[in-house]
Amino acid sequence: MKDTVRLGLNIPLFVASVIAIAVGTFTGMVGIWGFAAQKQVVPEWIKVSHAHASWWAVLILIAATVVPSLPLASWFRKFLLVTALICPGAWVVLGQFAYYHLGVGFAKYLMPVFEIPLFVALLGVALVAAGVRVPFITVEGEPKPGRYDVMSSVEVDRRVFLVPALVATLGVIVGFAIAAHFKAAGQPIRPAALVQLHDHLVLISASSVIALLALRVLNVSESLFKAAIRIMEVALPLVALGLIAFNVLGVHSLVWVVPAGIYYILPVLAFLAALGVLPRRSTGDLPYISAIRVSLAFAYAMILILVAQGAHIALVWNTSPDITVTFKQPEGLSYPGPYPATFIGRAPAKGTPRGLENAHLSPGSWSHVAAMWLITLALVGPTIFVEKLRKPGLLYLFLVTIPIAPAFNMLGRYLAWWPDLPAGAPGGIGALWYAGHPIKGFNIISLFILGVALLYIMSKSEVEVKR
Repeated sequence: MKDTVRLGLNIPLFVASVIAIAVGTFTGMVGIWGFAAQKQVVPEWIKVSHAHASWWAVLILIAATVVPSLPLASWFRKFLLVTALICPGAWVVLGQFAYYHLGVGFAKYLMPVFEIPLFVALLGVALVAAGVRVPFITVEGEPKPGRYDVMSSVEVDRRVFLVPALVATLGVIVGFAIAAHFKAAGQPIRPAALVQLHDHLVLISASSVIALLALRVLNVSESLFKAAIRIMEVALPLVALGLIAFNVLGVHSLVWVVPAGIYYILPVLAFLAALGVLPRRSTGDLPYISAIRVSLAFAYAMILILVAQGAHIALVWNTSPDITVTFKQPEGLSYPGPYPATFIGRAPAKGTPRGLENAHLSPGSWSHVAAMWLITLALVGPTIFVEKLRKPGLLYLFLVTIPIAPAFNMLGRYLAWWPDLPAGAPGGIGALWYAGHPIKGFNIISLFILGVALLYIMSKSEVEVKR
């Protein structure tokens, strides 16, 4: 294999990622409009489903950008597409909803049935993208773009994918262990920081890949890009070791926050590259990249604030693995405290570290979705909107609506936390409910329609060629 992977977009996987983000977003909106807006406790399964489906969508979209250039066997491509299309929604509806809301006992056994194949498929893609010749799922020879692939001129070093795949795999394994040992038995997660060991390893790994892809499409110099890869290769294993030490030895949270500070260099570099202040290669700028830079700079400005918010929470409150700012504590116990034996709701947002955690998690995640969508537009937007659809104005529309949705989310979360404002909408959270949600919904629906339209146009083109 070559040392680089040419980036592009597999349209069916793109559609699958949009469906997954739609499932995650709809679940979150059910929690807000069906429970929170009615002053009711949002069930924990809704929060978990919202987060999992949304981040699966990000991983599926990353896979969609590399699959066109990978020597994958035909059966594995089909397996990947089927799992990406079905598993996120099925896990939420037939697993989480059926078990926790409807009380269907055997539904808990369906959750790994949907999660494990999706994990295996995405891990296979990551390993092959990293240059590993995985038996049975790869074929010999140079891969050729398929009927529904759109290619770019951008190539990225395979080293971008290996360490994140391995570190994220550790996080996924911890997640399976949490589900089997604690969730299946209805027990509180002890120590509470096991949740961070699970999700932060996956999220920081994905965030690192997104930042490196941003640096590549922004055309930074080769030496700077190589240095950024080395930063990632150092930071991610240290974050993993730090979180393990935090959970096992009970040492101060500095043990993993300091290594996370090394990772933080990557989004800083992406932000500076979007501003155009870093060294660039003399040739190879993508079309429309000047406009895309503005949107990426906006998205990464939010990411920098919201990621730093997480470090602040970890250093001020979550300093012990048994302490979490997420949950209400039973009467008589101080907050923050341990993972409660009985779920009685999330802690209130107003003036508490939980409100800051809401900002860290929700708009922080959505800003990464926005960044990955913008990277995708940088790669294939001109081909899709100019050559195929002949609607370049749509590209500029998405460059505005994609980053503005998490901005309203961020504004709403911080206003909801701000102690000097009255509780509830529209005094605070209304910025998210009444602006962020509609724009987010518009983006998802529009991108889904775009993906389906592209499938139709590309299928018709194939028929015309055959004739």
